[in-house]
Amino acid sequence: MLKTFSKSLQSISTIILLSFIVSACQNNTSPLTSSRTSQQESEEAKPLEIKVVVVTMFEIGEDDDDKPGEFQMWKEGQNLNTRYAFPMSHHDIYVNEDTGVMGIVTGMGTAKAAAAIMALGLDPRFDLTHAYWLVAGIAGVDPQDASIGSAVWANWLVDGDLAHEIDAREIPKDWKSGYFPLFSVEPISAEPTTPSDEKVQAVNGEAYQLNTQLTKWAYELSKDTALSDYPAMYELREKYINYPNARKRPFVLIGDHMAAATFWHGKLLNQWANDWSAYWSNGQANFVTSGMEDTGSYQSMIYLDNAQKADKSRFMVLRAASNYSMQPDSLTAANNLAMESGENGYAGMQSALESAYSVGSVVVNDIVANWETYRDALPYEASKVAPDEATLNEILTPTTDPVDAKLSAEELIKSLNLTGHVEGGFYRQTFKADHRPMLSTEHGDRVNMTSIYYLLSAKSPIGHFHMNRSDIMHYFHVGDPITYYLLNQDGSLETHILGPDPTQGHEMQMVVKGGTWKASKISTTGDYGYGLIGEAVAPGFEYQDMQLAEQAELVSTYPQHSDLIRTLTR
Repeated sequence: MLKTFSKSLQSISTIILLSFIVSACQNNTSPLTSSRTSQQESEEAKPLEIKVVVVTMFEIGEDDDDKPGEFQMWKEGQNLNTRYAFPMSHHDIYVNEDTGVMGIVTGMGTAKAAAAIMALGLDPRFDLTHAYWLVAGIAGVDPQDASIGSAVWANWLVDGDLAHEIDAREIPKDWKSGYFPLFSVEPISAEPTTPSDEKVQAVNGEAYQLNTQLTKWAYELSKDTALSDYPAMYELREKYINYPNARKRPFVLIGDHMAAATFWHGKLLNQWANDWSAYWSNGQANFVTSGMEDTGSYQSMIYLDNAQKADKSRFMVLRAASNYSMQPDSLTAANNLAMESGENGYAGMQSALESAYSVGSVVVNDIVANWETYRDALPYEASKVAPDEATLNEILTPTTDPVDAKLSAEELIKSLNLTGHVEGGFYRQTFKADHRPMLSTEHGDRVNMTSIYYLLSAKSPIGHFHMNRSDIMHYFHVGDPITYYLLNQDGSLETHILGPDPTQGHEMQMVVKGGTWKASKISTTGDYGYGLIGEAVAPGFEYQDMQLAEQAELVSTYPQHSDLIRTLTR
């Protein structure tokens, strides 16, 4: 007994020592990244409330400024600049403490993902009780359903590992596979699944149905997002002659996800994935994407929900297609897999990484922009929430203002399908010049130009200081004048008013050159209650080309404008 207790103490001491060593080894951060020490964290008794947890599975090399994996675009685009040591998992945690967005890297595989989600959910430094969770990663895609580069929101997660298996060399001649479900004695039939009164019960984690209403909301919000397309993708798509959906340009859709630790490939296994998904969901799931981790992640969510540490109904899975899950008719499965594993890798990899971010960030930004509502009510239920007393009194108070035909900010946001922007205000990308050859820049290939609508309203009146690498032309459309503040590299401040009346000194067009800190503000008592503009960005906008200002850092650089900076930074 004493010997066992002594060994236990030694094991605990070893674990503590290793934790200190790992933490010390991870203290090197980039100049733009702050780091939280254990002392700082312990001094803050109240846990940090997290609004969104972005779950990625792998990163290539460093977290910044090199070839990106799933995490890098989120870290840069969402300004995840505060590091929390996380030695009990694969990768440290990064948070934007101003917006409440967190990013994690679980590591590849079901086991690492499940362990990382559980460790995070039990971490006392964070309040995750109202957080939304977004898995944003790459995947294989069924060419019957979509093309590479496409982004797929999942309703079902199906586990491909829980099974019986007989070696292929020993299976009966009348079996089509040696792989069959637990508690069965032969492969599943291609016929429709069991009758409704004898439904298959996936009680061991064989399949999970997510919150389908939340999936639909996320899809509707993001379905018109412009996705990147590259010449190599077109060449590969054209090989899938008999698969119309595989030959489309990338698009956003709803489809279901298969998670399996084995990286499988080929027509026969693709059919198995479709049959398997239908079997365990009683005909409800349609296999579209393949990956490894998500059933493990969601199983941890279920346990955390049981412990009231997280809300499993706020868990979303977005997988973007980097490759097809089966070969074209002109190749064998082995040849196709060998080609994809070669020097050039997946033709859709870059597009998939960009799609996961561009589509996912639409949802993340909307949650952050509407947190006061979405914190206590899921987005699709938000309209059912009763207004607070002050808002109710404002609604019921008769107005003496004359009635006119001006559109409200809410009407414009809805009719133009705008969503919340991380810098403040609302936006939607309306054009991306991906039909022309790409431009080569020092930060990677870019399209010639992109364009957006951008709106500030009385409820979101500030576009906080940020910097873009590209030049941006601004065009005034309608509403109240918007004041722009530009901090040049020489320390000078420029003020411009973008508005409808040039006789009052308003500009109707304005250019902001790349490398300029920019903020904007609209009056909260204007005639319209909003200002709507258009922006043309050249070279085309990518989130990794934008930097949201850190207040302390910007004040240090421009101390003569400190009051303005404090007003116009988050």
